[in-house]
Amino acid sequence: MSVVGLIAIAAVLLSFVSNSAGNEGNKKFLTVKVVETQGGLGSFMMVVDENGKQETIELEKLAAKKAPFINNAIMINNTLNKIGDKGYKLVSQSGGGDQFCIFTTYTFIKQ
Repeated sequence: MSVVGLIAIAAVLLSFVSNSAGNEGNKKFLTVKVVETQGGLGSFMMVVDENGKQETIELEKLAAKKAPFINNAIMINNTLNKIGDKGYKLVSQSGGGDQFCIFTTYTFIKQ
């Protein structure tokens, strides 16, 4: 999948969350998008809060070894715990991918 394709997918998913937020009145959402790849794009986690502030966290590229999977899982888990500590509750998680790329989206709502 090309970089343009990945950006398009991220934009569609973020617009969906934005539209959902508008339909929920004054509820505030935070989205975490995780992209783990073996290819040139690299692996990263993107966090977008209810104000549109974005943070990108680099992850390890996937490989035939366990270490990148374990290290990425630890980093993702730590990030999700920090989000929970800030008063957000996980309301949705989805994922997909193929042998070269894994996409996971977490949606939180501000309590």
